[in-house]
Amino acid sequence: MMIEKLEMLDGMEHYKKNHPLEFSQRHFKQSAFYKAPQSTRALFWGNRVGKTEIGAMEVARYMLGEHEHKDVKTPVEVWSVCPSFDSQRDTTQPKLLSYLPATQIASTSTIRKGIYSEIILKNGSRVNFKSYEQGRSKFQGAGKRLIWFDEEPPHDIWQECVVRQDAGVPLDIILTMTPIKGMTWVYDDIYLSTDTGLYYVSTAGWDDNPFLTEEQKDIMARGLTKDALEVRREGRFTKRVGLVCNWWDRHVHIRDYKEFPAHWSYYEVLDGGYSDPAAWLLIGVDHDDSIHVIDGFRQSYMKTDDIKRVRDTKIAGIMVRRGWSDDDNPRLNLELNRLGMKLSPVKKKATGIASWDEALAEKLAEYGAVQKGTGEPRLFISSTLVRTDERTGKEGNWMMQEIENLLWVEKLAQGVAEQKPMWDDHRKYGHHFDGLRALAYFLMSYKKGDRERVTKATVTPVRDDPYAPAATSPHTAPVDEGGIL
Repeated sequence: MMIEKLEMLDGMEHYKKNHPLEFSQRHFKQSAFYKAPQSTRALFWGNRVGKTEIGAMEVARYMLGEHEHKDVKTPVEVWSVCPSFDSQRDTTQPKLLSYLPATQIASTSTIRKGIYSEIILKNGSRVNFKSYEQGRSKFQGAGKRLIWFDEEPPHDIWQECVVRQDAGVPLDIILTMTPIKGMTWVYDDIYLSTDTGLYYVSTAGWDDNPFLTEEQKDIMARGLTKDALEVRREGRFTKRVGLVCNWWDRHVHIRDYKEFPAHWSYYEVLDGGYSDPAAWLLIGVDHDDSIHVIDGFRQSYMKTDDIKRVRDTKIAGIMVRRGWSDDDNPRLNLELNRLGMKLSPVKKKATGIASWDEALAEKLAEYGAVQKGTGEPRLFISSTLVRTDERTGKEGNWMMQEIENLLWVEKLAQGVAEQKPMWDDHRKYGHHFDGLRALAYFLMSYKKGDRERVTKATVTPVRDDPYAPAATSPHTAPVDEGGIL
């Protein structure tokens, strides 16, 4: 009798292993998603609510042709898309493999150790794993039956994917995400959409997941700000959660400068770099102590002479009271000083606060936030700080892009996302924040106790310079000379 029971248990375990979807559990919100008839289903759920779990289940059902509520004829072509291939390795791929019986897998291929690029089943269905890091061009190709986005995709990649449809073959799209970036295009285009025939939209929080204990909820809530908790716990959109410059509003902070007023005080600041861009800013301070970033450039692979030359064409004889620079490159500062560009190194020391980056963020907020008395901020950015993005070929205000993309670092600790008091430079996405750092350095430095020395900017005449402004009065800004490149 005991042997028979053991054999029965062993047979049951073997059956479960080969039919994992039959034994998968779903909570109410997951079941509602599973039954939804719409072709595009978007889950705006908090962390640990089960959005990636149900996404993996859904991909497995499509690939196996085992869906009760969708007409799925195998074989099917599926894309699984994540912010990075590391995310695929750590989250989506293990979950998907837990629902695909090993006996049904015909072959796999990898992009590197531990990261799959493709899984093919014996019935011919296949899933290809892709990353937002690859850029839009890698999302072109033949039609798909299902595309699963785990976490928010860039808008251009989303647009490219929604047309991956072959004649006579329907395309279904799943979006599973926590809205940590705030009210982005997803909020406007999908969350607020009234097209209920096309979009199924679901929100869910920790309390919707009966498999989470109260102790787990308490642990996950530790160290989160009120706004971050609203997003992480409830999956709600809040304005610019995670952004360092959450005070920013392009309609308020962007200005057109037709001239450089003579009664303003002018300063310059440089965040040096070579392969990482060098960013230089010309800043005006008005009689109300408001800060105006009126000109500048951000460019890689600039030699010392290039920095000085382009800077000279931009200040156009303006009386620069003082300048500062990042102290990470003493040699660059020395070479610029020999060329007549005298810059004081920034003293990077936070006082009474956890980190230097927090100090910079607080100083930016001090000037960037709307003041109660005036209804205006004290920080403004020129509309002419324009450059062409090397990756997209599109022009844009590079200072605005920096402000709108800079996030606090988030790291996983025992499966829980924790915000760190550091700026996330996102270098793997090609983002740079050198201009914003230069601006923060200026705000930290220009009112410090050491006496300001009024110095006339040294201008070296440049002949036939492509960056030189058209002939204007000494205090008129060249309208078309915003950012360089």
